[in-house]
Amino acid sequence: KAAQECGGQACSGLAELVDQVDVVDVCTPTPFHKEAVLAAAAAGKHVVCEKPLARHLADAEQMVAACEAAGVRLFVAHVVRFFRQFSQAKALLDAGTLGRPGVIRTVRGGSAPSAPDRCWFLDFAHSGGVIMDLSIHDIDFARWCCGDVERVFARGLTFADTRPNDHALIVLRFKNGAIGHIEGSWAFPAGAFHTAFEIATDQGMIEYDSLNPAPLTVTVKPTDAPQAAGHTQSLSPLAEWDDPYYQELAHFLDCLDSGEEFRVTAHDALEAVRVSLAAIESMRTGQPVELDTFTA
Repeated sequence: KAAQECGGQACSGLAELVDQVDVVDVCTPTPFHKEAVLAAAAAGKHVVCEKPLARHLADAEQMVAACEAAGVRLFVAHVVRFFRQFSQAKALLDAGTLGRPGVIRTVRGGSAPSAPDRCWFLDFAHSGGVIMDLSIHDIDFARWCCGDVERVFARGLTFADTRPNDHALIVLRFKNGAIGHIEGSWAFPAGAFHTAFEIATDQGMIEYDSLNPAPLTVTVKPTDAPQAAGHTQSLSPLAEWDDPYYQELAHFLDCLDSGEEFRVTAHDALEAVRVSLAAIESMRTGQPVELDTFTA
Protein backbone atom coordinates (compact mmCIF):
# COMPACT_ATOMS: atom_id res chain seq x y z
CA LYS A 1 0.00 0.00 0.00
CA ALA A 2 2.80 2.43 0.87
CA ALA A 3 4.56 1.65 -2.41
CA GLN A 4 1.37 2.36 -4.32
CA GLU A 5 0.80 5.66 -2.54
CA CYS A 6 4.39 6.89 -2.79
CA GLY A 7 5.37 5.49 -6.16
CA GLY A 8 7.88 3.01 -4.77
CA GLN A 9 8.36 -0.67 -5.46
CA ALA A 10 7.50 -3.29 -2.87
CA CYS A 11 9.87 -6.24 -2.46
CA SER A 12 9.15 -9.61 -0.93
CA GLY A 13 12.26 -9.54 1.26
CA LEU A 14 15.79 -8.25 1.76
CA ALA A 15 17.32 -10.52 -0.86
CA GLU A 16 15.04 -9.14 -3.57
CA LEU A 17 15.59 -5.57 -2.39
CA VAL A 18 19.40 -5.58 -2.23
CA ASP A 19 19.60 -7.27 -5.62
CA GLN A 20 18.13 -4.14 -7.25
CA VAL A 21 20.34 -1.43 -5.73
CA ASP A 22 23.92 -0.18 -6.00
CA VAL A 23 24.64 0.27 -2.27
CA VAL A 24 22.71 -0.42 0.94
CA ASP A 25 22.17 2.04 3.81
CA VAL A 26 20.93 0.23 6.92
CA CYS A 27 18.78 2.51 9.10
CA THR A 28 16.72 -0.14 10.90
CA PRO A 29 16.58 -0.49 14.70
CA THR A 30 19.80 -1.91 16.13
CA PRO A 31 18.60 -5.53 16.57
CA PHE A 32 17.99 -5.76 12.81
CA HIS A 33 21.34 -4.38 11.60
CA LYS A 34 22.93 -7.81 11.32
CA GLU A 35 20.29 -9.32 9.03
CA ALA A 36 20.45 -6.40 6.62
CA VAL A 37 24.27 -6.17 6.54
CA LEU A 38 24.61 -9.90 5.93
CA ALA A 39 22.07 -9.68 3.11
CA ALA A 40 24.01 -6.81 1.52
CA ALA A 41 27.28 -8.72 1.82
CA ALA A 42 25.72 -11.84 0.29
CA ALA A 43 24.57 -9.71 -2.67
CA GLY A 44 28.03 -8.16 -3.05
CA LYS A 45 26.82 -4.64 -2.24
CA HIS A 46 28.83 -2.05 -0.31
CA VAL A 47 26.99 -1.07 2.84
CA VAL A 48 26.49 1.79 5.27
CA CYS A 49 25.21 0.74 8.70
CA GLU A 50 23.91 3.03 11.40
CA LYS A 51 25.58 2.99 14.81
CA PRO A 52 25.96 0.96 16.89
CA LEU A 53 27.09 -1.68 14.44
CA ALA A 54 25.30 -4.31 16.53
CA ARG A 55 23.90 -4.83 20.02
CA HIS A 56 26.30 -7.70 20.71
CA LEU A 57 30.01 -7.92 19.94
CA ALA A 58 29.82 -11.40 18.41
CA ASP A 59 27.21 -10.17 15.93
CA ALA A 60 29.35 -7.15 15.05
CA GLU A 61 32.36 -9.38 14.47
CA GLN A 62 30.31 -11.67 12.24
CA MET A 63 29.10 -8.70 10.19
CA VAL A 64 32.63 -7.40 9.66
CA ALA A 65 33.88 -10.87 8.73
CA ALA A 66 31.03 -11.38 6.25
CA CYS A 67 31.78 -8.11 4.49
CA GLU A 68 35.48 -8.89 4.33
CA ALA A 69 34.82 -12.37 2.95
CA ALA A 70 32.45 -10.98 0.31
CA GLY A 71 34.85 -8.22 -0.69
CA VAL A 72 32.38 -5.45 0.10
CA ARG A 73 33.19 -2.30 2.06
CA LEU A 74 31.47 -1.62 5.37
CA PHE A 75 31.10 1.95 6.65
CA VAL A 76 29.51 2.52 10.07
CA ALA A 77 27.79 5.89 10.40
CA HIS A 78 29.38 7.37 13.53
CA VAL A 79 28.16 10.77 12.43
CA VAL A 80 29.84 12.83 15.17
CA ARG A 81 33.10 12.54 13.23
CA PHE A 82 31.36 14.61 10.53
CA PHE A 83 30.12 17.43 12.76
CA ARG A 84 32.47 20.30 11.94
CA GLN A 85 33.15 21.26 15.57
CA PHE A 86 34.29 17.72 16.33
CA SER A 87 36.22 17.16 13.09
CA GLN A 88 37.99 20.51 13.46
CA ALA A 89 39.00 19.64 17.02
CA LYS A 90 40.49 16.40 15.72
CA ALA A 91 42.33 18.32 12.97
CA LEU A 92 43.80 20.69 15.57
CA LEU A 93 45.07 17.73 17.58
CA ASP A 94 46.52 16.10 14.48
CA ALA A 95 48.32 19.33 13.58
CA GLY A 96 50.34 19.00 16.78
CA THR A 97 50.29 22.67 17.75
CA LEU A 98 48.43 21.91 20.99
CA GLY A 99 50.62 19.01 22.00
CA ARG A 100 49.37 15.77 23.52
CA PRO A 101 45.79 15.37 24.80
CA GLY A 102 45.63 14.58 28.50
CA VAL A 103 41.93 14.78 29.39
CA ILE A 104 38.85 14.70 27.18
CA ARG A 105 35.44 15.45 28.67
CA THR A 106 32.17 15.16 26.76
CA VAL A 107 28.50 15.74 27.54
CA ARG A 108 25.59 14.53 25.41
CA GLY A 109 22.09 14.56 26.80
CA GLY A 110 18.43 14.99 26.12
CA SER A 111 15.07 13.79 27.31
CA ALA A 112 14.10 10.13 27.15
CA PRO A 113 12.80 8.85 23.80
CA SER A 114 9.06 9.32 23.50
CA ALA A 115 6.25 6.73 23.77
CA PRO A 116 7.97 4.64 26.49
CA ASP A 117 5.48 1.79 26.15
CA ARG A 118 6.18 1.37 22.44
CA CYS A 119 9.70 2.73 21.90
CA TRP A 120 12.39 0.15 21.17
CA PHE A 121 15.07 2.59 22.37
CA LEU A 122 13.82 2.08 25.92
CA ASP A 123 14.05 -1.71 25.68
CA PHE A 124 17.54 -2.26 27.09
CA ALA A 125 17.82 -5.71 25.49
CA HIS A 126 17.33 -4.10 22.08
CA SER A 127 19.14 -0.76 22.34
CA GLY A 128 21.68 -1.14 25.14
CA GLY A 129 20.26 1.94 26.84
CA VAL A 130 21.76 5.38 26.94
CA ILE A 131 25.35 4.12 26.76
CA MET A 132 25.02 2.06 23.61
CA ASP A 133 22.64 4.32 21.75
CA LEU A 134 23.79 7.80 22.82
CA SER A 135 27.14 7.77 24.64
CA ILE A 136 28.66 5.55 21.94
CA HIS A 137 28.90 8.76 19.87
CA ASP A 138 31.35 10.25 22.36
CA ILE A 139 33.11 6.95 23.04
CA ASP A 140 33.95 6.83 19.35
CA PHE A 141 34.98 10.50 19.30
CA ALA A 142 37.21 10.03 22.35
CA ARG A 143 38.90 7.01 20.74
CA TRP A 144 39.39 9.03 17.55
CA CYS A 145 41.20 11.72 19.53
CA CYS A 146 43.09 9.66 22.11
CA GLY A 147 43.52 6.14 20.72
CA ASP A 148 42.66 2.75 22.13
CA VAL A 149 41.03 2.36 25.54
CA GLU A 150 42.73 0.36 28.29
CA ARG A 151 40.17 0.43 31.12
CA VAL A 152 36.54 1.48 31.64
CA PHE A 153 34.63 2.43 34.78
CA ALA A 154 30.99 3.53 34.77
CA ARG A 155 28.14 4.53 37.06
CA GLY A 156 24.55 5.35 36.17
CA LEU A 157 20.85 4.59 36.22
CA THR A 158 20.59 1.86 33.60
CA PHE A 159 20.02 -0.85 36.20
CA ALA A 160 18.27 1.38 38.74
CA ASP A 161 14.68 0.90 37.50
CA THR A 162 14.20 4.58 36.65
CA ARG A 163 12.69 3.98 33.21
CA PRO A 164 12.35 5.93 30.99
CA ASN A 165 15.14 8.09 32.46
CA ASP A 166 18.67 6.81 31.97
CA HIS A 167 21.97 8.49 32.80
CA ALA A 168 25.59 7.36 32.58
CA LEU A 169 28.97 8.63 33.75
CA ILE A 170 31.89 6.83 32.12
CA VAL A 171 35.61 7.13 32.84
CA LEU A 172 38.01 5.87 30.19
CA ARG A 173 41.71 5.21 30.69
CA PHE A 174 43.49 5.26 27.33
CA LYS A 175 46.58 3.20 26.58
CA ASN A 176 48.57 6.42 26.05
CA GLY A 177 47.71 7.57 29.59
CA ALA A 178 44.99 10.07 28.70
CA ILE A 179 41.71 10.13 30.64
CA GLY A 180 38.20 10.41 29.25
CA HIS A 181 35.08 11.59 31.11
CA ILE A 182 31.86 10.87 29.22
CA GLU A 183 28.41 11.90 30.42
CA GLY A 184 25.32 10.68 28.61
CA SER A 185 21.73 11.30 29.60
CA TRP A 186 18.14 10.50 28.76
CA ALA A 187 17.05 12.41 31.87
CA PHE A 188 17.04 16.02 30.68
CA PRO A 189 13.79 18.05 30.63
CA ALA A 190 11.52 17.46 27.66
CA GLY A 191 12.79 19.20 24.54
CA ALA A 192 16.26 19.92 25.92
CA PHE A 193 19.35 18.63 24.14
CA HIS A 194 22.93 19.59 24.93
CA THR A 195 26.33 18.54 23.65
CA ALA A 196 29.74 19.76 24.75
CA PHE A 197 33.38 18.75 24.89
CA GLU A 198 36.66 19.93 26.38
CA ILE A 199 40.03 18.57 25.32
CA ALA A 200 42.88 19.59 27.60
CA THR A 201 46.39 19.13 26.21
CA ASP A 202 49.84 19.94 27.54
CA GLN A 203 49.80 23.11 25.43
CA GLY A 204 46.22 24.34 25.63
CA MET A 205 42.55 23.48 25.46
CA ILE A 206 39.82 23.04 22.84
CA GLU A 207 36.23 23.69 23.95
CA TYR A 208 32.80 23.40 22.41
CA ASP A 209 29.37 23.86 23.95
CA SER A 210 26.14 23.76 21.96
CA LEU A 211 24.70 26.39 24.32
CA ASN A 212 27.53 28.82 23.53
CA PRO A 213 27.23 31.01 20.40
CA ALA A 214 30.97 30.58 19.73
CA PRO A 215 31.15 27.20 17.95
CA LEU A 216 34.72 26.29 18.93
CA THR A 217 37.16 27.93 21.33
CA VAL A 218 40.90 27.21 21.29
CA THR A 219 43.20 28.40 24.08
CA VAL A 220 46.97 28.12 23.71
CA LYS A 221 49.35 28.34 26.66
CA PRO A 222 51.87 31.19 26.78
CA THR A 223 55.38 30.53 25.57
CA ASP A 224 58.44 30.74 27.81
CA ALA A 225 59.33 34.14 26.36
CA PRO A 226 59.33 37.07 28.83
CA GLN A 227 55.95 38.76 29.15
CA ALA A 228 54.41 36.36 26.61
CA ALA A 229 50.71 35.77 27.06
CA GLY A 230 48.48 32.91 26.10
CA HIS A 231 45.70 33.56 23.66
CA THR A 232 42.18 32.35 23.02
CA GLN A 233 40.37 32.39 19.71
CA SER A 234 36.87 31.42 18.65
CA LEU A 235 36.51 29.52 15.43
CA SER A 236 33.34 29.30 13.37
CA PRO A 237 33.69 26.12 11.32
CA LEU A 238 30.06 25.98 10.19
CA ALA A 239 28.61 26.97 6.85
CA GLU A 240 24.95 27.11 5.88
CA TRP A 241 25.22 23.99 3.74
CA ASP A 242 26.99 21.88 6.37
CA ASP A 243 24.96 18.81 7.23
CA PRO A 244 26.92 16.01 8.90
CA TYR A 245 24.44 13.35 7.77
CA TYR A 246 24.87 14.44 4.17
CA GLN A 247 28.63 14.74 4.62
CA GLU A 248 29.06 11.20 5.95
CA LEU A 249 27.15 9.69 3.03
CA ALA A 250 29.06 11.86 0.54
CA HIS A 251 32.28 10.64 2.21
CA PHE A 252 31.14 7.02 1.85
CA LEU A 253 30.49 7.42 -1.89
CA ASP A 254 33.69 9.40 -2.45
CA CYS A 255 35.73 6.64 -0.79
CA LEU A 256 34.05 4.00 -2.93
CA ASP A 257 35.11 5.95 -6.01
CA SER A 258 38.65 6.74 -4.83
CA GLY A 259 39.45 3.59 -2.88
CA GLU A 260 40.53 5.66 0.14
CA GLU A 261 39.96 4.40 3.68
CA PHE A 262 36.76 5.43 5.41
CA ARG A 263 37.03 7.97 8.22
CA VAL A 264 35.28 5.35 10.38
CA THR A 265 36.79 1.90 9.87
CA ALA A 266 35.11 -1.39 10.69
CA HIS A 267 37.65 -1.75 13.52
CA ASP A 268 36.60 1.64 14.91
CA ALA A 269 32.98 0.48 14.96
CA LEU A 270 33.89 -2.80 16.66
CA GLU A 271 35.86 -0.99 19.35
CA ALA A 272 33.02 1.46 19.97
CA VAL A 273 30.74 -1.53 20.58
CA ARG A 274 33.35 -3.21 22.79
CA VAL A 275 33.95 -0.13 24.97
CA SER A 276 30.20 0.53 25.26
CA LEU A 277 29.54 -3.03 26.40
CA ALA A 278 32.45 -2.81 28.85
CA ALA A 279 30.93 0.38 30.30
CA ILE A 280 27.58 -1.39 30.69
CA GLU A 281 29.31 -4.30 32.42
CA SER A 282 31.17 -1.92 34.74
CA MET A 283 27.92 -0.20 35.65
CA ARG A 284 26.27 -3.56 36.31
CA THR A 285 29.08 -4.92 38.51
CA GLY A 286 30.41 -1.72 40.06
CA GLN A 287 33.93 -2.73 39.01
CA PRO A 288 36.36 -1.36 36.41
CA VAL A 289 36.71 -3.44 33.25
CA GLU A 290 40.02 -4.10 31.50
CA LEU A 291 39.51 -4.06 27.74
CA ASP A 292 42.29 -6.53 26.91
CA THR A 293 40.56 -9.28 28.89
CA PHE A 294 36.94 -8.26 28.36
CA THR A 295 34.64 -10.68 26.53
CA ALA A 296 31.13 -9.38 25.94
